[in-house]
Amino acid sequence: MARIGGELEQLVTLRGVFDRESGSVEELTRTIRGQLAGTSWEGPAADRFRQMWDAEFEPNLSKLRTALQDAALEVSRRREALQAAGS
Repeated sequence: MARIGGELEQLVTLRGVFDRESGSVEELTRTIRGQLAGTSWEGPAADRFRQMWDAEFEPNLSKLRTALQDAALEVSRRREALQAAGS
């Protein structure tokens, strides 16, 4: 038989970690995007890097941010369900 349960306050903390780190990923993306835009760098390697940033790196960071936000919501839902079950 599966065991169900959890420490509600720890789940609140876990959700906060996911929320905070989602914001960190957003800030990281913004910082790199700004630095890349403000950096004088020309040539084929620069063009390739910028293409990779646009096509792969930034979209992957966006997916990570979304996944962290989704995880925060899921932890919150699970906490609420556990709290309701215990009431």
